[in-house]
Amino acid sequence: MNERELSPPAASRPPQFTEKTFYLEEFYGKSLLFALIPPSGERLSELDSLVKTLRELLRNQTRCIVIVSASALPRLVKRLGRMLAAAPATFNPAIGRRRRPYPPDSAVAQIWQSLRAGSIVAAAAETGDPGDFVIFAQELASRLRVFKLLMLERGGGLRDKAGEIDSFVDLRRIRRALSREPNPLRRATIRAARRALRDGVASVNLTNPRGVYEELFSFLGSGTLLTEQRYANVRQISIDDFEEVEALIRRGQTEGYLLPRGDPEIAALLPSCFGYRVGDEHLAGICALLTEPYRRERAGEITALYTLTRFLGEGVATELLREVVAEARQRRLNYVFACTSEERAARFFGRLRFGRARFRRVAPAKIAAAKWRGYETARIARIAIFRCDLA
Repeated sequence: MNERELSPPAASRPPQFTEKTFYLEEFYGKSLLFALIPPSGERLSELDSLVKTLRELLRNQTRCIVIVSASALPRLVKRLGRMLAAAPATFNPAIGRRRRPYPPDSAVAQIWQSLRAGSIVAAAAETGDPGDFVIFAQELASRLRVFKLLMLERGGGLRDKAGEIDSFVDLRRIRRALSREPNPLRRATIRAARRALRDGVASVNLTNPRGVYEELFSFLGSGTLLTEQRYANVRQISIDDFEEVEALIRRGQTEGYLLPRGDPEIAALLPSCFGYRVGDEHLAGICALLTEPYRRERAGEITALYTLTRFLGEGVATELLREVVAEARQRRLNYVFACTSEERAARFFGRLRFGRARFRRVAPAKIAAAKWRGYETARIARIAIFRCDLA
């Protein structure tokens, strides 16, 4: 499963997998709102990553609304240049806030007319107060029901107790995030994100303006993704997911976490794969339950277990295996097993337990003999084997 092998020669390797392709596919035809919270955007260098991002999304036919403070608007317009097909709009957040709907229909109609002229729209909020700007950005995102709201603030993503970036926060964890945050503006931003999610915005990203490209187009990310619900959604993948799962397997192989396999071997795994999906986002992890080679023993092999780096420590692997073990029980298997030469994976399986079912380290002879066909003795000696009895 996580067995390291020598990488194949460069000429035989598959093309490098780029996660940007999958995110662009997800954003196609959708609307994204970028809010540069003052003083973000007042330095030209802070716009580099945003302009690079918008250029990709423009080619992708993604609708993008960018709002900045009035003082930062001239710099943004200059940097965007010909990407802007319509004159920037200006909104005064102080007008009409007590009325509903807010922002008013006229503001929404103005944005839509600008989007009809071109898929990137710039607008300014006539306020220099970051707190007022955050509230307006949230109200506008909620009114438009955009697919994603990106709050670009110099402080970047939220931090956990250890001071590391907290990659994912759902509504149930927002109270904890608020209790850890000493900065009033940051607390206001978190509350605004919560309101946007409750109003129907699919997800909110909080990141530094310089890291928006990485946050939007890479699995590593640079900030915090906030979602309404716990992002665990584990189920067996459909044939429409096969291409994405195949790409993740190849990525795991390139990183050295998965055993190198050719196209036929990967294709054989896909029908038995389970995926852990992050809300409406892409897969965060995968795992296969391979049973066909072990029919006589009524056994299943847990293989191709891979979690994207950004999701490590979020319990993805445990949730995947919980579902896989439940599926193995439904299939009335006698046992499942996993093989790894990764020390971290071995420690993980050594402490894994689901009720009375636990994984025990065993000798090679304790699992299906079909597993070892074609294996060299020296290679088997490097592998840690774990078996979980289900009968």
